[in-house]
Amino acid sequence: MVTLVAEISRYLNRSPLVIEQLLDATREGTDELVTIANEFNELVYDQIIPRLFRLLFDLDESQLVDEHEVELIKLPPNGYYEITAAQDKIIRMEDVKDGERGKSFHLDTYCFDSNPEQTLFWDLLREQRVTKVYFTGMLTHGQTDFFIQYIDPDSRTVRSYYPDFVFLRHEPDGTEKFVIVEVKADNEIDDAVVQAKKEFAHQIAVASGMEYRIIKATDVNERRYRLLM
Repeated sequence: MVTLVAEISRYLNRSPLVIEQLLDATREGTDELVTIANEFNELVYDQIIPRLFRLLFDLDESQLVDEHEVELIKLPPNGYYEITAAQDKIIRMEDVKDGERGKSFHLDTYCFDSNPEQTLFWDLLREQRVTKVYFTGMLTHGQTDFFIQYIDPDSRTVRSYYPDFVFLRHEPDGTEKFVIVEVKADNEIDDAVVQAKKEFAHQIAVASGMEYRIIKATDVNERRYRLLM
């Protein structure tokens, strides 16, 4: 009982005594709810917490649209950032031809986590419809404002998600659109956390006039990057 009350109290930011009183007042009672929650853990977040939330709070729905610029890179306090990467997964600005160099590199060096990420970078850099492409997946510790907040389905806490790429795509009608891209191993596509990130990223992208896409590592390796076009 203590664990259930504590978890609900933490989530709803209400006193454990208040939560315990509310649970006691339900038709099932606290003891029965504990028994049910032990057998079906998902009911805590799918049923119990939402019902208590509606009981405790009055919702006044409104929408506020605010535009602001996002810094892809914050100025490092000591003049540089230290990133660790395998030697064969590093691309420096001088490694790229002059004609392509201007399309990328908000940092002078990109450090990739995987071969598919590195492969996709080269393909997007050389794609004519792509006018800008930046690898953003290497900065995950506060060095950038380019992140998306989502609710982790396991811990039920708000976390920050840093996508792998953002690129600017030339559209057939002459306009341009930013596309946010995540590269994922095939066996991770259906993971609950990946899907949670996808849901929130899609919402943010659509609201910002952008597009969010996930591409499988096998598609990248087989050079099917034009799925993103």
